[in-house]
Amino acid sequence: MIKLLIISDDFTGALDTGVQLSSGGAATYVTLESEFNISDFAPDIDVLVINTETRHLNPEEAYKTVFSITGRALKAGIPYVYKKTDSVLRGNIGAEIAAVRDAAGYKQIHFIPAYPEMGRTTKNGVHYADGVPIAESIFGKDPFEPVLYSDIPSIISLQTTVPAHVIGHLEENAGEDMEGILIYDSAASEDMEKIAERLMAGKNSCLMAGCAGFAALLPQMLGIEGRSPGIPVLPPHIFIACASIHPVSLAQCSYAKAKGVPQHCLSPEEKLNRSWPGSGYFNALAEELLHSCEENPVVILNANGPGEPEATYEYARKNGILQEQLRTDVVSVMGYMIEALLDRGLEATVFLMGGDLLYQFAKQTGIKAISPVCELERGVVLSVALYKGRKINLISKSGGFGQESLFTDLSRDLIREREGAVIDKEQQ
Repeated sequence: MIKLLIISDDFTGALDTGVQLSSGGAATYVTLESEFNISDFAPDIDVLVINTETRHLNPEEAYKTVFSITGRALKAGIPYVYKKTDSVLRGNIGAEIAAVRDAAGYKQIHFIPAYPEMGRTTKNGVHYADGVPIAESIFGKDPFEPVLYSDIPSIISLQTTVPAHVIGHLEENAGEDMEGILIYDSAASEDMEKIAERLMAGKNSCLMAGCAGFAALLPQMLGIEGRSPGIPVLPPHIFIACASIHPVSLAQCSYAKAKGVPQHCLSPEEKLNRSWPGSGYFNALAEELLHSCEENPVVILNANGPGEPEATYEYARKNGILQEQLRTDVVSVMGYMIEALLDRGLEATVFLMGGDLLYQFAKQTGIKAISPVCELERGVVLSVALYKGRKINLISKSGGFGQESLFTDLSRDLIREREGAVIDKEQQ
């Protein structure tokens, strides 16, 4: 029986939250189907994670979607609901948290937005990234979805009339009589653990919200731990498809290139011309990438070339392509290339950077669900998916996660694990 429903507004967020449960032994299933029926899922599933793709919708549409999902889940008997939010507060935070509370008919919902291990902390209701107020950080400069405020109640009030209250200290009975969204300060892992203990002891803790940080404490809180899944031995080759424009992702690509990693950057015409996939040059590039993956431990296909993003914006303007269409067109082309490589027999683990790319690839290829296996590093998730009748391994991450040397470090670790597995097999 499903004990916990997690509602995420994007695909990488669904996976990096779901893996907090699956790595602890909970049977976890991540689906793209927001119009779900509980009877469609196996009875031994502990955690259902639904990717709603509502981050880019307007608040009213996002509210309706999350309200409907929450209502159906509770009616089906799922006892706990966790509204997964972005660790830097992008998207329809206020509207979606309010939708969960309203659909359940509860007085309050507990919101723990921090992720101290990733540098996301909350103090006096203000959210920080590596000690910088979120709106003043690189996340406030995002060209598609900048975070305009650092004060969490201010962000929430833009999208809902449900009151928001900051719980700065965990005194006994703090917030117990308050109505609305209770926002908990947290600057360290110890703070998160104290909040978890407080909620476990309370009577009104079945509705919670937060990012993957607090989700890591849910298995123990809700008693859904079990045997951790076995980690498959991955090929020592990685094909990285980067559709993210986040500075952290771009720095990771630049670092890898400086270390000699082959990198092909798509031109504006390639990534925005819908007739390019399937063309002669597209197929030639697919063969070139396939050969490169055979010869190199890491290969990168990057949607961001020199002079970006200005070059892409200029091409779009000249060709009448709206900015909102840019995101869809780019990830669509990238998805077709990944599909072409897999169909040609790519023997490498595919690493997709950016939730939009992961979602588009799954949608284009008919993947209905993905099972998260483990975190290779914080925020870097290994999953298994059924692709055209066969299982494939996928790695995913949100744009802002990971150190600069992530790709080369990961490649080194996979090679070591592969060599170790070969030695073990020979000794048997």
